[in-house]
Amino acid sequence: MPRTARFLAPLLLSALLAGPALAADAAAEKDPLRAVLLESKEKNRGVAIHANGLSINAVVVSVDERYVVARSQQSSRIVIRLDRIDGVSAFF
Repeated sequence: MPRTARFLAPLLLSALLAGPALAADAAAEKDPLRAVLLESKEKNRGVAIHANGLSINAVVVSVDERYVVARSQQSSRIVIRLDRIDGVSAFF
């Protein structure tokens, strides 16, 4: 029995740790735009936000249900409505 426990414990641990990663992948498939914005926030890397014919190069600070807050070299705070975003290009 102890032999089985040695193999079962790491297997259970890996399954528990993989759960949040699988959930994040599922969320990214549902809303890839939000996934790229959140990745910019987590990695502190830049994205180009395309909105209404403009391209805004920035790093995402926060994302909520309606707005994206970002910052750039020119502006300390940029607020963009999510429903106005046409697309996002990632630099990472």
